Amino acid sequence: MDYQGHQIFIVHPNPDICKRLVRSLRRSEYETYGFSSLDTDITVMQGDTVIFLLVSDDEAWDWRGFVSRARELKISMRISALGTSELPEGFDSFIESSDDKGLEAIQKYLDSIKAQGYRHFVRFGSHFASIATFNFHLGDRLYAGVIHDLSSKGMSCTFKPEPESFKPVTVENLNLNIHGYRAVLNGSFSSSRVVAGQVIHVFNFRENTPDDTMDHIYDFIYSSLETKLSLH
Repeated sequence: MDYQGHQIFIVHPNPDICKRLVRSLRRSEYETYGFSSLDTDITVMQGDTVIFLLVSDDEAWDWRGFVSRARELKISMRISALGTSELPEGFDSFIESSDDKGLEAIQKYLDSIKAQGYRHFVRFGSHFASIATFNFHLGDRLYAGVIHDLSSKGMSCTFKPEPESFKPVTVENLNLNIHGYRAVLNGSFSSSRVVAGQVIHVFNFRENTPDDTMDHIYDFIYSSLETKLSLH
């Protein structure tokens, strides 16, 4: 299995149900995307992929055609049917509930195939990317720099400029500047390492980060990943 785990796709004609399932799975740290149209370009699917697809009697919802197109991608793929008690042709598994009630069964299935891979948190960025900025005060001194990768639990970053003899420290009110939004976070710098000649610092967020702040962080991570996958 790929180190990065599986990409999860919810394909459901009800956009509200689709969004709720996607949000719940993202909060459980599954890399999840949602479609409410079968006309979506599915060539963005890559690597190890899991699709949860609604099976319906509605003739306008051509799920059979979708399955056929998906199988043509020639990638490692599992397709699970939502809303049926039988296994339709072309599917690998089925889940009876097609709405929020099926979430527990979906998560149980994903756990059974170790869909998260070896990572614990979905993240965006890399050591060589500059995806956002940050700043904070310690006493009278202002520290600022660039964020290289970001997850719901923390970030890696470099200071601009790199301070002399900076040690791991707890920080209150660190400003994380993403997409025009300033998230105010508390946490601590836990470690550092040198990568390609620059000192990369790791900052871990505290567990009690407010939900609205976390929503902005998840939105930033996934809007960035969706752009990378050409889902916009």
